[in-house]
Amino acid sequence: MPMYEFGCPSCGGVTTELCKMGENGKLLSCVGCGHAGLMRQISGFASLGISGGTGSGSCSPGCRGNCTGCH
Repeated sequence: MPMYEFGCPSCGGVTTELCKMGENGKLLSCVGCGHAGLMRQISGFASLGISGGTGSGSCSPGCRGNCTGCH
């Protein structure tokens, strides 16, 4: 199951939830103020593996982790 971030339209709080694919947040409640019906947020993602060219992968020694200069 993926992790999604949900924002509260009432207090602005953000929470991360492990949910079924496509969860929209309408059935979730804010942990801060109790408001029912959260809004799914666009969030970044984490990737395990290449870490500055020192982990597993084919990055050059000068790679800073984003691989734009080494691939």
